[in-house]
Amino acid sequence: DHPDLSATLSELAGLYMNQGRYADAEPLYQRSLVILEKSFGPDHPDVAGALNSLASLYWNEGRDTEAEPLHQRSLAIREKALGPDHPDVARSLYALARLYWGERRYADAEPLYQRSLAILEKTLGPDHPDVAAALNSLAFLYGNQGRYTEADALLQRSLAISEKMFGPDHPSVAMSLNTRALLYNEQGRYADALPIINRTRLQGTASKTVAFPALFAAQGQRLISPEQGLADSFEIVQRVSSSAAANAVSKLAARFAAGSDDLAKFVWRDQDLAAEAEGMDKAVIAFVSKPPAERSAAAEEQIRKRVEAVKAERVRIGRILNEQFPGYVALSKPQPVLLQELQALLAEDEALVVFDFDKKSYGWVLTATDADWSDLNISGSDLDAQVRTLRAWLTDPRQRFDPSLAYKIHQETIGVFAGKIAAKKRLTIVTNGALTSLPPQLLVTKDPSGKSIKDVDWLVRSHAITILPSVASLKILRSGSQTSAARKPMIAFSDPVFSKAASGSEQPVALRGLTSFYRGTEVDVSAIAQHLPQLPGTRKEVEQVAAELNVPSADIRLGLEASETAVKHAQLAQYRIVYLATHGLVSGDLEQFAKSRAEPALALTIPDKPTDEDDGLLTASEIAQLKLDADWAVLSACNTAAEEKPGAEALSGLARAFFYAGARSLIVSHWSVDDIATAKLMVGTLRASTRDPKLSHAEALRQSMLAMIDEAKSDAEADPRLWAPFVVVGEPAKPHL
Repeated sequence: DHPDLSATLSELAGLYMNQGRYADAEPLYQRSLVILEKSFGPDHPDVAGALNSLASLYWNEGRDTEAEPLHQRSLAIREKALGPDHPDVARSLYALARLYWGERRYADAEPLYQRSLAILEKTLGPDHPDVAAALNSLAFLYGNQGRYTEADALLQRSLAISEKMFGPDHPSVAMSLNTRALLYNEQGRYADALPIINRTRLQGTASKTVAFPALFAAQGQRLISPEQGLADSFEIVQRVSSSAAANAVSKLAARFAAGSDDLAKFVWRDQDLAAEAEGMDKAVIAFVSKPPAERSAAAEEQIRKRVEAVKAERVRIGRILNEQFPGYVALSKPQPVLLQELQALLAEDEALVVFDFDKKSYGWVLTATDADWSDLNISGSDLDAQVRTLRAWLTDPRQRFDPSLAYKIHQETIGVFAGKIAAKKRLTIVTNGALTSLPPQLLVTKDPSGKSIKDVDWLVRSHAITILPSVASLKILRSGSQTSAARKPMIAFSDPVFSKAASGSEQPVALRGLTSFYRGTEVDVSAIAQHLPQLPGTRKEVEQVAAELNVPSADIRLGLEASETAVKHAQLAQYRIVYLATHGLVSGDLEQFAKSRAEPALALTIPDKPTDEDDGLLTASEIAQLKLDADWAVLSACNTAAEEKPGAEALSGLARAFFYAGARSLIVSHWSVDDIATAKLMVGTLRASTRDPKLSHAEALRQSMLAMIDEAKSDAEADPRLWAPFVVVGEPAKPHL
């Protein structure tokens, strides 16, 4: 019952809340509150702080009815104990106003926001960052009420404060700029929004939800040319997709910085500078929070000069990394590639299609000679629902697959560009959202009504399909060596042991999502051992493939031998195919994924005593440290949806890591099927690729799929759950079809 324990409980609860672990945070906040009430009485300012924290948790969970009285009580305590003009009173006012704003109780929220702003201006000064944040919040409220002139004035002032405090390139400045552009969008003032969007685009801070509608509308109103709208939007979508899955290789920089080569030195230096920049942000805020009499203009100027010096040094290091280590940049933070540069990489019979699914969705299509973009008549949430239904049919043998939904999804996505891609035999796709967990080849290009499953017009009948983790990865893959120089056919790791008690039995358990296995930034290996079902069927799969390719038994690592240590110590560069038949732990929920700082990983045999070197999980940043010279890296039994919403953007972290390590293509399964069908599909794919090395990897998989469909003696044998789970990720060369 000691107050110090209350503080620790509150800090731990705050950590859990930042990670989205609300159920873990709530009892800690409640216990902390009880201790403070018992120690200091119900009207102490510390009790007000605890009430505010618990109310914020409820607000994050959408439990407004429970949050409101806590915020009101917190405000009353602070006003009585601290006086009406204390900054903590302003914070309670802001929290309650935010709740009212979310409930669209604008008349209740406005006076609270206004009073909070007045207190902060009085106590912290008119140029404090907290004042800028309060101005932004009030501007949002005015915008919701259609009071655009008042909102714009507040946003201009907020922008001026942030620029003065942090310089023109700071995230706080970007937030103010994007908010102003959004305000102009809502008024149809696209001519006013365009200069702001151009500025944020050049700084790499443009918001897609602001920029895409403005550019598309401005193009339609002839405020900009179609070419400019296309080029600007395509640059922005590349930056957005790059940052969206950046946490997929969250420990990458630390692993590379631990090395001893030139790359390690630059990565290490950039890490140090990034930490220093963050510290100086806090120092600037600390300076401006002091009373005027205690501020030192000379000290502040010294800090600002150092901020500029750090920024310039990071730009210099970034330039060196781009020039000397482009593979590392493509892995850690892909940079946008110009349209013309991409078109030069495409074959005459190839089209690149890029999608961004959100509340408002868009698509881009590029060929060697043409390019265009379009808005889409499907939202990300609608696509989630459709893909979830389709995957349920695909992963439950008791349900019948209905191709009409696959036809509907095609019409709303790839079909939008049907005229542009009709003559192209090959599609390369970059996407986000639910479509990342659905193999595009099972989409249907024509109305399937009245047709048998075998006779349906599957997309795979007309196109060979490759998935890319990012647009930039196309440039990296096609600038390197096109084929492997390795002499040995294949090394495989299959049927790892997650729990010795369950070894040899395939537990009928739904696969949990990646983030559920993390506690903070550390993975809970014991939870994985208890939960992951064994995969005895992968033994037969690997043995059949090995027999087809004449692979010696010494190169097949099964059971306990399929360990992280075995993978790391194997001479992988000697093999043309690296085959990993095991669970892939990825995430569909990007927000939760980012909060947990979880890395996508492959599950291997879990040792009795896990260590940093071998904890049973081969993560993306560890994969990047491997040395491969493989035409294929096969990830079989890699379920990409788990219990989370459909989507596997985190899979792109695995893909980029394998490309950096030296793989030219991945072949990945989106759900687990019986070992006979999997072996048949993989044998056919690898046989076609071995027989004709010039054949594109996507075409090799396509031929194997078509053979399975054409040889089927019934609709049950032609069901896409058997032939469709695998996709090719990455293609090293212009296809030869």
